[in-house]
Amino acid sequence: MAVTVTVCVGSSCHIRGSRAVLKRFAEIIKAEKLADDVVLLGSFCMEHCGESMNWQFDGQHLSSGSVEEAEATLLRKLSEAGKGTQTETKTHAGDAAAGAPRTIDESR
Repeated sequence: MAVTVTVCVGSSCHIRGSRAVLKRFAEIIKAEKLADDVVLLGSFCMEHCGESMNWQFDGQHLSSGSVEEAEATLLRKLSEAGKGTQTETKTHAGDAAAGAPRTIDESR
C-alpha cells in the first residue's frame, strides 16, 4: 500500500523553503523508484504556521527546519514503513538532531 507525503506550500512554509523540500522529495521518489509506493502532494496550509516547514507522512504532522532535515526524516520514515531506500542520509557535523522528526502537538 502506498504512503502519502504531503508538504505545506502555504505562504509561511513557502518562505521557509517548502518548495525546495517538495522538489527534493520528488527527486528522492524518482531516484529510488518509489512512484508506486509514495504519493507526493502539496497542501496550501496545514495550520501549524508557528512551526518550521510543515509536512505529513501518512497523516502524521512533522516539521523540519531545513531541506536536509526533511530529507533525513523522510528517508527514515520510508524505511520504517518498509519502503527502503538506497540513498545515504547526510547530516551536518554537530547537528545531532538534524534527522529527528518534530511531531506537532495537535492539542493546541
